[in-house]
Amino acid sequence: MAGVKIADRLDLYATLGLNRSSREMEVKRAYKKSALSNHPDKNKGTETEFLYIGFAYHVLSNAKLRAIYDANEVEFSTSRQSLVDEFNSEKALEIFDAFFGTANPFAALSDGVNGLFDAEEKARQPKPAPQISLPLICTLEDLYNGVKKSASVSKQRLDNEGKIVDYTKTYIIQVESQWISGTKLRYVKEPDDVSGDVVFTVEVERHKTFTVSGFDLKLTHPTPLYNALTGVTIPLEMPDGRTVHVSVEEVIDDKMTKTLTGEGMLNKATNLRGDVIVSFDIKFPRKLNQFQKDLLDMALRCPIELTEETHIQRRLISTACKLPQNLAQTERQKVEAVNALMTKRDEPPVPE
Repeated sequence: MAGVKIADRLDLYATLGLNRSSREMEVKRAYKKSALSNHPDKNKGTETEFLYIGFAYHVLSNAKLRAIYDANEVEFSTSRQSLVDEFNSEKALEIFDAFFGTANPFAALSDGVNGLFDAEEKARQPKPAPQISLPLICTLEDLYNGVKKSASVSKQRLDNEGKIVDYTKTYIIQVESQWISGTKLRYVKEPDDVSGDVVFTVEVERHKTFTVSGFDLKLTHPTPLYNALTGVTIPLEMPDGRTVHVSVEEVIDDKMTKTLTGEGMLNKATNLRGDVIVSFDIKFPRKLNQFQKDLLDMALRCPIELTEETHIQRRLISTACKLPQNLAQTERQKVEAVNALMTKRDEPPVPE
């Protein structure tokens, strides 16, 4: 192969089947295909074609030499005479060897020539860029209402000239009600992107009222003992801004729950919402004075007849509980008269 020389007016782009707008990656692909097809050790390969292919790749894969050739391809052979004169078949084989990892791929190969070259080229390719991992902070309100969130990520890609340039990609993300902390969202990079896939990891912030269980919303309401015994109405501020009321009239114990059907998270599979489930944490008083104990004893152990609305004692007790502190003087005298009458009635009789 030592006697072949480069022609003075060789069209380098045509030799590789390219045009002036071809990028660096396209130059490599064209050389791979042409060099394999025209290698002298293959039946259809010729020494001259192989030399021209090697020279074309040598110039077009070098940004500086390519710029000089593009500026004046007619004068290129003259201005770079030494480059042209020194490029021979041995140099073409060196380029082939550096590209594929062997100068003679046509020795006995179990996987075939193309298999070898594909493996060699794969080994030379840069390793995939590591993924870009970012948190996606969501509130319960975001999940409940199914909002859209946007996230801008700094990335890199190849431009039309094969150069790496910075750019910003904005992802519009539809929030789903079934997400939990740790849910991962992968966005595969585009073909010209060199900065890897983007993976968002969902982080759901703790809510002041609710916890999520499947599609149900749960909460525990701290309930004073008197509300547990007499009933309570609980206003709940929902994640969509509404206020709903949970009314409990029966006596509450610590195992009781109250359910609001259809007020939980949306299940898109069924287009139905889960429930709101209220549990109760009954708060007992730390101490009672004697009068409070007497009232409790009276309330919890009163005879059945005392519960009748017409019973005089019930009427007196009810009236006493409703009396304001700023009674008028005449009203206060009447109350004290009743108290005096009751005290006198309870006094033991005077011995005869």
